[in-house]
Amino acid sequence: MVKVASWSVVVLASGLLLGWTPFGRPGGVRERVAEVVLVLSTDCPVAMRYTPRINALVREYAEKGVAFRAIFPNDLESRDGVARYMAEREYAFPYRLDLGAVEAKRLGVTHVPTALVFDAKGRKVYQGAIDDNKDSTLVRDHYLRDVLAATVAGTSAPFTRNTPAGCLLMPGEAPPAVGKVTYAEHAAPILDRSCVACHRPGEVAPFSLFGYENARKWAPMIAQVAENRRMPPWKAVHGYGEFLGENRLSELEIETLRRWNEAGAPRGATKKAPAPPKFDSEWTLGEPDAIVSATKPFALEADGADVYRNFVVKTDFKETRWIRGIDVRPGNKRVVHHVIAFLDQGERAARLAAAESDGQEGYTTTGGGVGFVPSGSLGGWAPGLRPNLTPEDVAFELKPGTTIVLQVHYHKSGKPETDLTKVGLYFADKAPKHPMTLAWMANPLFRIPAGASAHKVALSYPIRSDVALHTVMPHMHLLGRSMKAWAEFPDGSSRPLVWIDDWDFNWQLMYVLKEPMFLPKGTRVRIEGVYDNSTANKNNPHRPPKDVTWGEETTDEMFLLVAAVTPGRLDR
Repeated sequence: MVKVASWSVVVLASGLLLGWTPFGRPGGVRERVAEVVLVLSTDCPVAMRYTPRINALVREYAEKGVAFRAIFPNDLESRDGVARYMAEREYAFPYRLDLGAVEAKRLGVTHVPTALVFDAKGRKVYQGAIDDNKDSTLVRDHYLRDVLAATVAGTSAPFTRNTPAGCLLMPGEAPPAVGKVTYAEHAAPILDRSCVACHRPGEVAPFSLFGYENARKWAPMIAQVAENRRMPPWKAVHGYGEFLGENRLSELEIETLRRWNEAGAPRGATKKAPAPPKFDSEWTLGEPDAIVSATKPFALEADGADVYRNFVVKTDFKETRWIRGIDVRPGNKRVVHHVIAFLDQGERAARLAAAESDGQEGYTTTGGGVGFVPSGSLGGWAPGLRPNLTPEDVAFELKPGTTIVLQVHYHKSGKPETDLTKVGLYFADKAPKHPMTLAWMANPLFRIPAGASAHKVALSYPIRSDVALHTVMPHMHLLGRSMKAWAEFPDGSSRPLVWIDDWDFNWQLMYVLKEPMFLPKGTRVRIEGVYDNSTANKNNPHRPPKDVTWGEETTDEMFLLVAAVTPGRLDR
């Protein structure tokens, strides 16, 4: 329950308004005399400038019986983005998305920001600008304040309206009505694009969503995991950096799936359904130039903790190979959670494998590391990620004699299983102009105190020569809660890189930038992480909590951002 002046607001965890009811205060308050509806946007610069003035009006009039609420009707708004916007600006009133600008259009709104005032009987008494200038120092006419003052004083006045100076209303598509939404026209295109690549027979997901009957059965679960954004698996905050292959549902799609489930998951006209998607039965990027794997299947027990198994593959290439991409084919998709291909130019992995005593190929580590600082990495795979080739004339160097360490993260299925995962390598035809390497941006000098629920760790990583940034991959363990990274340039400007605001150790994804970002010498990559070492963290492996420092074990912690870079600029 969130208290706003003399009103109580019931809000979903996502920030969407459900409703509000009055409540009393000691000494009594005036009954509701007016309601203000503010039409806002998270990216309209004019609306942003009005924040102090809006908050001043709320402080002045909420106690006088005026209720405030906001709607966000523009296209591409998100619940998370609106919730952050409201919190950052300390807006203490209810709000919701207005998908398709249904309410805004009904009210005749054409610009953002717009203020509408309704009296105690629900009659509209004002619609228009908050005042006459976006620059607060130049305001002469305080339209909204004057209307509220008159309304509170009980002075009746004819409806007045003006056209605000701001951003035009930019509505997106409205979701289909519950009585009209169907699988064929509405749900199938969403599921086919974002879900069935993993949720189909023989793939890594635990059940199939391929075809109507499967989707109908799972409709309630689909609606739930879409609403809370557990699925599809994509942890990077939308809009903070731009990435290839962002498998993230829009608010319109989430609401469409919710309404489809609410309607009883109807099929609709079969002829209106899209053609079933077709998938390559083997390699997404085509036949690889080389395939690497362990020499025999790995046996996994039925029950117990997850396993990080490292398979040591000694290459026999006589000359340097340049790798433009990898494709991973899990041998047993019921148990393979993710795979990373590390490089070892020494004999470190082989020594660890020789010391393993369980009689199986490879060796086991914990915490996601391989037991030593690797020479590099060729990338990895996790459910939902599609492989990509590097840009033309960009590739990783694989020197002769380099060992590839295939780390496979296994979940146990409840019965004994075996797996033989394979990795396909795709070579460049010639040595690239821009060799790609990995930058390991880490701060190992931290201690997370026992009981700390929001312990911060930071790093300022200097860029010592011109580079182009291609990918970023945050890494933390079980106490991690969030990680944010951005670049601060020598001229004082900055750009976002990646932000994981709800870290999940089970979904460690590599994010490929839509366009490589040039980081000139003198740039600093700033990284901030937050850890929860309290008993409230259900993932905390220590009961009771204890101080935690950097380490390879899952029960230790890490603070690391792995970035793929090439020297200089790509356009040179």
